[in-house]
Amino acid sequence: MSEAGRILFILKSEKTPSSRIRFIDLLPFLSSRGMEFEVEYLPSSWRCRHRLFKRGREFDIIVLQKRLPSWWDFRVLRENAKTLVFDFDDAVYLRNASPSSNPKDYESATRRKRFARIARESDLLIAANSVLAAAAADTAPGAKVEIIPSSVDVTAFPPVDKERALSSPPVVGWVGTKAASSHLLHFAPMLRAAREKRDFVLRIVSNESFDIPGLKVENKRWSLEGEAELIRSFDIGIMPLSDDPYSRGKSSYKMLQYMAAGVPALASAVGMNSDVAGQERANAALAPTPAEFDAKLVELLDNEKLRSALAERGRKTVEERFSRQVVGQQFATILKKTAGMKSH
Repeated sequence: MSEAGRILFILKSEKTPSSRIRFIDLLPFLSSRGMEFEVEYLPSSWRCRHRLFKRGREFDIIVLQKRLPSWWDFRVLRENAKTLVFDFDDAVYLRNASPSSNPKDYESATRRKRFARIARESDLLIAANSVLAAAAADTAPGAKVEIIPSSVDVTAFPPVDKERALSSPPVVGWVGTKAASSHLLHFAPMLRAAREKRDFVLRIVSNESFDIPGLKVENKRWSLEGEAELIRSFDIGIMPLSDDPYSRGKSSYKMLQYMAAGVPALASAVGMNSDVAGQERANAALAPTPAEFDAKLVELLDNEKLRSALAERGRKTVEERFSRQVVGQQFATILKKTAGMKSH
C-alpha cells in the first residue's frame, strides 16, 4: 500500500474541464509515485451517490472535487470518510454572474451554507489560489487549507520561437468555453478600440462560434488533440476578466497555457493573474483596468522586444511552478502527509 493509503477521487464529470485539469491529467504522475486510487464521477441519483459515499469506508482518503453536497449527502459522505479532502478551483461559494457590476448578483445563501459546512468539517481544503484559500480561511477559521495551483502539460506545448515575427495580419488569440465567453464579449469595445489602431485577427478557439462586430474573427473548433497547436499559432494570447467577486477566484488557466506555449500573454489584473504575472509584470502583461486593455494590446503588438521577453520568462515560470510534474508532486506530498497525520 502507498504512503497515502488508498484514495477515492470523486470528480464532477469526465467532461468537466476542471476535473481533467485538476486530477485526470495528474493521475499517471500520481500512479508513477506509487499512489493507489480509484476515480468515480458524482452520480445524479441520490441513491447512487449514497452507495458511492458508503464505499468511502474502503479508502483511507476521499478527495471530493468542487461539488457542494446537500446536508443529507454530506452527512453520508462525512460518516464514511476516514479522511475527507475538498478541492476547489473556482469561487464555488458564489453564484457565477460575471461580468455583473452588482455584488448582490453573486450572492447565494445556499452556496454559502454548503461551503461553510464542508470547509468546517473537511480534514483538508485544497484551493487553487490564494483568493480561494483566503475565502476558506475566513469561512472556517482554523481549517487546514493548502494552495495547489492547476497544472499545464508543458511537454504538449513546444514553445514558439521567441524571435518569431508577427503573423500578417497578427493573430490575437483566446481559448475558452461558451460559458467563459462572457468575459471576452464584455471586452469587445476595448478590442475594437485596439483594432482601430492596429490590424489584427482575433482567433477564438472554443466549442462555439462567435461573431463580434467591428473585429476580424476567426473561429476554430476546440479539441483536446488540437488545442496546443492552435495556441501556438497565436502571436499574443489574451485573458480578459471583469473585476468581480467570482472572477477573482479564477485560476489563470488560459494565461498559463499561453505562457507554456511561449506565447506572450495579456491578462486583466484580477485575482491570481497578478501572481502569475510576477513582480514588475515580468512573466505576462497586465491591464490594470478594462479601459487600459486596448493600450496594453497595442503596446504588445508594437514591441517585439517585450513580446520576446514575456515569451521566454512566461515559459520558464510555467516550467518551474505550474508544470504537471511540479504540481503533481505537490498533490502527492500533501496527500501522503495528510494520510500520515490521520494515522497517528
